Amino acid sequence: MAPKKAAPVPARKETPSLPSDVEDLKAEIDRQIGSLVNQSNRGEIVTRMVSVVQERFSGPIAHPRHLRAYDDIVPGSAERIIRMAEKAQDHNAGMDTKIVDGQIDDQKRGMRLGLFALVLVLCLAAGFGYMDKPIMAGMFLSTAVLGAIPVFVFGRNGKN
Repeated sequence: MAPKKAAPVPARKETPSLPSDVEDLKAEIDRQIGSLVNQSNRGEIVTRMVSVVQERFSGPIAHPRHLRAYDDIVPGSAERIIRMAEKAQDHNAGMDTKIVDGQIDDQKRGMRLGLFALVLVLCLAAGFGYMDKPIMAGMFLSTAVLGAIPVFVFGRNGKN
């Protein structure tokens, strides 16, 4: 089987820029299709074409066409806008790092304070046991056991 030849690429012609407003775009498409499409289907066809043709852009900086327009108005402004977006991104990343580091420090501090409190309660229980006060020793020991063991079993949030 002989390989298929690629269809010749038509000469590229400059296309006019699309209207920025959706209604203008609908009117332009309606004008361009003219008598090619019968009146009964025209509205539906125009609506579908607009949904396909309409350009959407999302990102931290302006659309490249808009950047070019800014740069045409104020030379160097596109670079400044991009630099501003980069600085904002760096700032956000730095803030995220600080937040995570702060949360880790809080967790470590909470674990240390919890361990200190557990050891203190156990020491008090041992002291009362040494002083031959078994009820007080039992109360402190049960407080330590009831407070500490669920943390080890279920985690700090108490969820399974």
